[in-house]
Amino acid sequence: MPPKQPQLGSLAIQAPSLTPKTVHVSPSTCHDISAFKDLMNQYRKLDDTINMRLNRTTAQYRDREREGLGGKGDAEEQACAHVWKELVANWSRRTDIVHYCVGVVDSSLDEKRQILQDAGDDASAQRKAKGILYAEEVKVRYLDFG
Repeated sequence: MPPKQPQLGSLAIQAPSLTPKTVHVSPSTCHDISAFKDLMNQYRKLDDTINMRLNRTTAQYRDREREGLGGKGDAEEQACAHVWKELVANWSRRTDIVHYCVGVVDSSLDEKRQILQDAGDDASAQRKAKGILYAEEVKVRYLDFG
């Protein structure tokens, strides 16, 4: 019996979820711009490899069809539907994380605004509170457009 033909191309691109890594998003993830940016880059990898993933998935569905294991419709339609489901699920998870982090940083902004109000006439405390508030506002802008 001949050995099974290996899949072509990079397994990381064909199936990046072979060894999925669960990242627990916490408020600290939202406040750490580098961690948030790295997380978003991971989510964008699926988008960035769309052409190759579609080609590889189509090839896999054609192989199934040749082996008599095909599903409903032709290989191209099945591959397209499979990749589309992956994309939509990925976009949904990414959107959920962005909304969560915007909410976390917004609540932090509210706390910083309260500190600024509580600073009263103390110029030093006001400057410090304004600096902290500005840093939080920058985070919110980054999260909205990052």
